[in-house]
Amino acid sequence: MPYEFVLQSPEKVEIRYEIAGLGSRALAAVLDDLLVLTIIGVVGALLALLEETTQAISSLYSLIGEGWLIAGLIFFAYILWFAYYIVFEIFWNGQTPAKRAFGLRVIMLEGTPVTPTAVLIRELVRLVDAFPLCMIAYNVAGLLAFFSPYGQRLGDMLAGTFVIKEQRTPPPTLETLTEVSAQPHPLESYLPSLLPISPTEYRALRAFLDRREQLSPDARERLAWELYQRLREPLGMPEQPPAATEGILEAIATRYARERGRLE
Repeated sequence: MPYEFVLQSPEKVEIRYEIAGLGSRALAAVLDDLLVLTIIGVVGALLALLEETTQAISSLYSLIGEGWLIAGLIFFAYILWFAYYIVFEIFWNGQTPAKRAFGLRVIMLEGTPVTPTAVLIRELVRLVDAFPLCMIAYNVAGLLAFFSPYGQRLGDMLAGTFVIKEQRTPPPTLETLTEVSAQPHPLESYLPSLLPISPTEYRALRAFLDRREQLSPDARERLAWELYQRLREPLGMPEQPPAATEGILEAIATRYARERGRLE
């Protein structure tokens, strides 16, 4: 199983996702299932305290017998099990409490946020993934994920999803952004007086500069050259950059951000 999943954006920028390991996913699944069991226990204890619940259970016991009553309680427990994963992954954008604790997230194979339909599919197949020891072990899921190119269990394969390990980096502060855009870039002297660049071109440039550290050296150099060639004609600049290619791109982005107030 590879450690990375690489996508290429429409701007030809490679986006790399770290695929979640089986160990962290297994620990998250165990923690989530323990939370589900805790919820079931608390709900059961609260219901047991109600006299109406006790009377209803006694009536059902005499009506359908012990076997069907136990089967009904087990079915109720599984409904809570499925609901736990479905509700959290829909409203927490692909995360459960345990996934959030371990920095894991479910996303679509296209790199977009997971959809409610995909969540329903991957979670309804969880019963098969957890066979034969449901809510205790995930034998089928672990076996399939081990041999899957992207660590997918059966539910992921059917839903078109996979689990990534999020890179937890602190967001830039207002002071940091102000410091970056306040001073001209040293290479701005090579730029023309006007910057006839569209917001789309600036976003492509910004995406490359923000993610270049994640690229391989060859891809980084190639994308920098392609971006420069794409921008040089409207800027009226020579075919060969007058300074380091990435430096010129930084100068263009800095100048554009300062002149447009970083709003585009």
